[in-house]
Amino acid sequence: MKKALFLMMMGVLFQAQTPDLTSASWYISNITVNGQSTNTPAMDVGVGASSFSANGSGNNYIFNSRYFNSAPASITFIPGTNTFSKNGSGCTLAYYMGTNQVAVNSYDQKNCDMFENTPAGTVYSYQVIQYGSGKMLTITAPSGNTISYNSFTLGTTDIKTQNKIFRAYPNPVKESLTIEGIQKNLNVRIYDASGKLVSESKSAGERIQLETGYLQKGQYIITIDAYTPYTFIRE
Repeated sequence: MKKALFLMMMGVLFQAQTPDLTSASWYISNITVNGQSTNTPAMDVGVGASSFSANGSGNNYIFNSRYFNSAPASITFIPGTNTFSKNGSGCTLAYYMGTNQVAVNSYDQKNCDMFENTPAGTVYSYQVIQYGSGKMLTITAPSGNTISYNSFTLGTTDIKTQNKIFRAYPNPVKESLTIEGIQKNLNVRIYDASGKLVSESKSAGERIQLETGYLQKGQYIITIDAYTPYTFIRE
């Protein structure tokens, strides 16, 4: 009886933790490998939504991480924690031949490697934070490598407009971040890794500079109206 009650409580706790994951469509935004952070490169075709889907009963799911190729992984959520263990994984083998080819194929390989280059039983941790009108999911491997996704709480038409991508450099950054390729008079917001708004301004032109020297070291999100959110690291 006690064992059954314990399992029931763990099930309730699991269900309370996962709606943010399983009810959202996630769009890959950043991969960090060996301390080197890379934001999703633009390509000629749209980025499909990554998603969690039930795989049988209990806490078993398939997480399909998508960029140009798809990297599905069979996972089991560990009740009472923000972790899951990998049971198996795979990756489709299409090769991208369009604009930005080298960057896209390199990034695509990192997406596949995040889940394929670990043995069955590997435990990953995850974190979901709220920022503005969206959420960010960050999955961390035991190596410390991370992969991040954005989820927009907007209508379908609005989500499509968020596929516009601006250029930002350097990343990681110390004193000043340069942003290029945006429109004038847009809201520019910076959120920290907890989802707290730390800076808000208006774009003065197609190229702006944001002071970052005052920020604590860590990961941040920039949101600009009608553009895909951008993740950067203050070192």
